[in-house]
Amino acid sequence: MSWLRPTDPAASARLIADALVIHADPHARATNPYHWYRIEPLTAELARLASDEDGAPFAPAARRLLAEPTRPDHHRRLVAALLPMTERFPERMGPLADLAWQAVQRGRIGHHLGDAVGDAGPGPAGRVPVRARADEPGGAAQVVVPFRDRGDDGHRLRNLLACLAALRDQEPVAGGYTVTVVEADDRPRHRELIEPLADEYLFAPHPGKFNKAWVVNAGVVNSAAKAETVCVFDADLLPDRSFVARSLDRFREPGVGAFLPYRDVLYLDEGASEQAVRTRCVDAAAALDPAALRGFWMRRPVGGCVWLTREVFDRIGGMDERYEGWGGEDVDLVLRLQSATALYHWNDFLVHLHHPVVVPPPDEARRNDDIPYMTWRPTGPIGRLDRHLTR
Repeated sequence: MSWLRPTDPAASARLIADALVIHADPHARATNPYHWYRIEPLTAELARLASDEDGAPFAPAARRLLAEPTRPDHHRRLVAALLPMTERFPERMGPLADLAWQAVQRGRIGHHLGDAVGDAGPGPAGRVPVRARADEPGGAAQVVVPFRDRGDDGHRLRNLLACLAALRDQEPVAGGYTVTVVEADDRPRHRELIEPLADEYLFAPHPGKFNKAWVVNAGVVNSAAKAETVCVFDADLLPDRSFVARSLDRFREPGVGAFLPYRDVLYLDEGASEQAVRTRCVDAAAALDPAALRGFWMRRPVGGCVWLTREVFDRIGGMDERYEGWGGEDVDLVLRLQSATALYHWNDFLVHLHHPVVVPPPDEARRNDDIPYMTWRPTGPIGRLDRHLTR
């Protein structure tokens, strides 16, 4: 038995049920396929032991949860069935609790089920309205949102429009802020829907693999804002109303050159994403309530939302444009920021909206692995919008 795992019976029961949800729910795998597959042998063994009819009186509840892991009542009933066993027979339950603990520690994925979440799934969020901003765009901050959506399901576009609506619904800040969307594609595919919600829209022609680093650089160097601070912000995140004002206040603290405003990020499942969009963007709530949401924690992710001063951005040469396709560029940026300035961390509540995940082929992942971190030394202008045009 691991002396590190929780010994409280209720915590152990919840830990086992959470690990079974992580094993069976596709939303958990989509949170981070790499970390999910690392723990799959552990959660598979846990599922086998927990659903053994002869060895476990809670097996029927475990099988129901494994069959329908998205149902909150199945999770709660399993926890209730596990609790008497973890209270009375801690040694017998030790192997299950140890497997669950190993999975949580090794995989960095955690299950979140808010106390107010019911079994009736929320309906579609509805159309995101275009509301007027509380103040005019300005140069205190620039939020750069890199974007591409070629899918037929429209999830990423829905997420972007919700993200922009939430960025539009912000507390006024001295000096103002500017939201810049850079769409990189073979054509300005979604320009008409994006422009009403963004302060700036830039089109970066590129039919090849998405290059987040180059797209971010293009947004910064081609912006009319010339802002003092820059936020690299993924299109699937949904900020609260105080996000920009709170973040700018942090730069007033001596020594802050860059920071990640979060520690963990809550990846919402599909139903919770619809609910979050409706709550924050349609109903115009100032913030989301974690108690009303269901999803999966990704612990200590890198990237997604990074704030830095423009001086630091210029000094490090922006993001490394050699990363084509999936992975690597966010890790490299954070490593270079740690070397170049004081990189701070805060613990804001940040949510990621659901979208289907396509695991990159091994050759693409290996290609980016071959780029050594912290070796970006641009010899010419970065973020050129004509970089991929045929000359």
